[in-house]
Amino acid sequence: MVELLATAEATPLTLAEICRELRISRSTGHAILTTLCSCDWVLRDPVSGRYALGAGLSAMYRHATTTSRLLREPLQELCSAIGVSACISELSNGAISVIASASPNTTRPPVQAGVTLPFVAPFGREFVAWAAPADRERWLDAAGPVNDVYRARMPKILNEIHERGYGIERLSDPLLKVFGALLAVEDGSAPDPVAVRLAGAVADLTIVDFLPGELAEIEEYPLATISAPIFDGQGNVMMTVSAQPYTKLTQQEVRSIGARLVEFAGHASSLLAPRVPPAATQYLDGKR
Repeated sequence: MVELLATAEATPLTLAEICRELRISRSTGHAILTTLCSCDWVLRDPVSGRYALGAGLSAMYRHATTTSRLLREPLQELCSAIGVSACISELSNGAISVIASASPNTTRPPVQAGVTLPFVAPFGREFVAWAAPADRERWLDAAGPVNDVYRARMPKILNEIHERGYGIERLSDPLLKVFGALLAVEDGSAPDPVAVRLAGAVADLTIVDFLPGELAEIEEYPLATISAPIFDGQGNVMMTVSAQPYTKLTQQEVRSIGARLVEFAGHASSLLAPRVPPAATQYLDGKR
């Protein structure tokens, strides 16, 4: 219901229109709207009787719901084309938030909408691979102390993602364990110190992404995600789209999925750029 009202923000809807669109009974619709109104999530015009989003929902949340609705069908088409689940993520309050997910079949995606991760290295590489050197350094430093091998490798990885057009996440036992732990401590409200330290554990215990000389070995490793950036009209990364294979892939399959993701990202950019509020691009300096 919130998604419906977000897309109809310019033209508030009546109870009958809402119930008809969502295929629910009038009594059910009225009960839900009454609850939303009591929380100030929805406002009812006393004259027209029409409903619109209320002040209890932030402008950024309205943007997120509108975005997920806009990209839902294209994302589903992408999943069908590549044969694996996919999701779209954005930055909010110092965290990476999954705002939409889809699967090519009836199974649930490994990473679903609503999941949040801390925006510290090595998570969110596709957001910073196109950023200025100082912004890259701040992102790297946010994870705290890490081993020297990782520290020397990560700038090369960011350069490779920039050149390749997409990042690759290896699937490993440490990654799965840390991911599970992050889901338990992250609520997306603010960067959590425990979550930040857990992210640093991924840096210390895993090999991140692939450098050019390592691609020959890619078929030996199961892959968690392949992710490409979605740019706004000013060339800033505003979101990412990620395939979720969670299995081994050949080099050709990785390149094929990567190309599809880049193509999708270009289409999404053209759809979303006019709708993105100025604050949406201010993610590296904590203004978002």
